[in-house]
Amino acid sequence: MAVLDVLIIYERKQRELENAILLQIELEKRGYSCEIVQFYEAPKFNFFNQKIPKVILSPHLYNTKSVYRNFARFGHAPFLVNLQYEQVLSKKWEELGAHTPKGLAQNFYHVCWGEEVVKRLIKGGVPDKNIKTFAPLHLDLLRPEYRPNQRVLREDLAKDFGLEKDKEWVLFLSSFTYADIEDNRLKMNEAAAGTDLSDFPVIHSKSRNKLLEWFRKVLNKESDKLFIYRPHPDELSLDKIHQIEKEYSNFYVIRDEAVKTWIAASDIIYSWYSTSVVEAHFLDKPYSILRPYPLPDSFDSVLLKHGTFIECYEDFERDYFLQDEERAFAIEDFYIKKYYQVDSDIATHKLFADFLEMLINSNQSQQNFPFDLKEYVLAKTKVLAVYPVYIANKLFSRVWLTRVLGNSGLFAQLNKEVNNQIATNSEKKKIKTMIQKVIFQSGE
Repeated sequence: MAVLDVLIIYERKQRELENAILLQIELEKRGYSCEIVQFYEAPKFNFFNQKIPKVILSPHLYNTKSVYRNFARFGHAPFLVNLQYEQVLSKKWEELGAHTPKGLAQNFYHVCWGEEVVKRLIKGGVPDKNIKTFAPLHLDLLRPEYRPNQRVLREDLAKDFGLEKDKEWVLFLSSFTYADIEDNRLKMNEAAAGTDLSDFPVIHSKSRNKLLEWFRKVLNKESDKLFIYRPHPDELSLDKIHQIEKEYSNFYVIRDEAVKTWIAASDIIYSWYSTSVVEAHFLDKPYSILRPYPLPDSFDSVLLKHGTFIECYEDFERDYFLQDEERAFAIEDFYIKKYYQVDSDIATHKLFADFLEMLINSNQSQQNFPFDLKEYVLAKTKVLAVYPVYIANKLFSRVWLTRVLGNSGLFAQLNKEVNNQIATNSEKKKIKTMIQKVIFQSGE
């Protein structure tokens, strides 16, 4: 039976794929096999356990069902590691505990970025021995030794997306995932969280609508800057945003490429709730947080709540036209370090590869628990639902299939995942070539 050393599962392409490829390059350099697969990429499912990975890296691992879902799709690996891509939450989400591993999930390894997240997991019952602290992989390419040249990066993006490279670029990091959300998606999220989230669409929609007013006003005053609206991967209701794109020739809605790529290439950076501003912080690029309405303390990010905010249009307009040297960082370094512990000497992908190498060569296994056949069979059954959607997506026009499946229901949601999140081989190759070039130029 064939054996694979490491399997990396990604869920959100723009958020996770680059990190996975960076780690893959390091593992392959050390002589280990490593494959990358999207969570809904049906042809890569290991339904009959033909090729068992020694280690599976999962983007999240919330509970017992999550454990069986990983094994049902990708094989019974001796080690399962939770990359835990959502760590800096709101007070409400922390109290709800949906992101804190429960049940069988507590038996496996969980990666934490900083001391505050470690405290939350230990408080939630995760054994200290199962917690591993590493800085986020997505900060590695922001390190001085790998940092991209802004001019070259901007030229490449300008060419790929038809942008004018010599103008100032304004970037808005959106996180309005609940703005104008469809009822069925809200119900799915409520079921996953186990709580009422009816206040979320109100907060998101009200704030986004007000910010769109601000954007229109400043676009009417200024046409020399390019305004790039970067939607969150789960922000699907974008009709109002695309309307502005139609009205203003210098307003762009762009999902593609990693968010840090746009941060590195842009001149002015804004956010409402997105913790991606941390990437600007580590790039030493000033950024501002826009808050047209106060957020409830329980709703606000446990990190961003410590920032200084722009709360009215007049202050936004003033900030929009500031000179570069007048700009400031919205969050103090002290608070950033509580959630992101970065090793100044060694890049995370190297430290993490050391950890994985230890697991690969270990004769132990984390699977020392009673195997629940019922849970496993149920997980296998759910896996089967992905196959027909994936096949139909490849055989038929995406527009036609979307019309047939509509926007609600399980199969419609699976179709969206297949459409938006599965990277092609050419996409992977492009990212891998780019990262290898960066690493080579650093002298490694």
